[in-house]
Amino acid sequence: MLSISTSWMAADASISDWLTQVKALGVGAIELSYRVSHTQLEEVVVGLNRLNLRVSSIHNFCPTPNDGPTTRHVSNYYRLSSIDEVERQLAVKWTKAAIDTAQRVGAQVVVIHAGQVDCDDERSIKLFDLFTDGRKDTPAFADERGRILRLRDKQRAPFIEALERSLGELTGYANTKGVKIGLETRYYPLEIPNFDEIGYFLKKFDKSVVGYWHDVGHAEMNSRLGIKPHLDFLTFYQDRLIGVHIHGMLGRRDHLAPFEGDFDLNPWLPFFGDPVIRVIESKPVASAEMIKAALPNLI
Repeated sequence: MLSISTSWMAADASISDWLTQVKALGVGAIELSYRVSHTQLEEVVVGLNRLNLRVSSIHNFCPTPNDGPTTRHVSNYYRLSSIDEVERQLAVKWTKAAIDTAQRVGAQVVVIHAGQVDCDDERSIKLFDLFTDGRKDTPAFADERGRILRLRDKQRAPFIEALERSLGELTGYANTKGVKIGLETRYYPLEIPNFDEIGYFLKKFDKSVVGYWHDVGHAEMNSRLGIKPHLDFLTFYQDRLIGVHIHGMLGRRDHLAPFEGDFDLNPWLPFFGDPVIRVIESKPVASAEMIKAALPNLI
């Protein structure tokens, strides 16, 4: 299945018009992202029937929590790995709402951002600044990468334990709804799960309800930072791969149109055959012409 994420929809666009645009491209499915409001979700349900479109997957949280404004990126409105029990339970509550959304629209998977090790360095600003400045092969970059990874290793235990509790609560619920949970590759070094933690959670939870969701840009960023080769994610977890976010990237900037930028998608496409769900997760910077040009190589 090939679909397009609502991440490609401009903030001021009508969801009805956007669905019509997707249909006109010849794509038969969409992924509902974490920026879909309660009102937009109702409009989606109407549009799906009108245009005979399917929903491949839901990106947590969907609908977006309406608990008020957040200082975080909306995809991390709440964290399933939070050691604040009130927040963790809210994350579980809204993930269950996303599972309900998936069941309602016939989606197979809820993709989750599983959380992170909370600390002042959560965006690893110095490391990324060195990378952007072209200094990734310098001792300064290696030292900063080592510091970040040591910090992560030292502080991660309670966040991993909190996430495990959250997944324990969610897997039973998802199973009753006939929906799978997709653990997505993460972009920043302090986010959860890293490469080894993906393996830990896949072993912990049955393949009937938890699978691996690959993001090409996130895995490529791990590789570019020298943390874990991109290929390892796919060779080690191929047997649990249930879906992939596909987009282009340039330097550290991702979510461009597929095949745009300095990242060659072609070597990775053979990993994404049926029954893997393939989702184009480009941002509105990708024009309709760019998306249309990419489609023959993705279908």
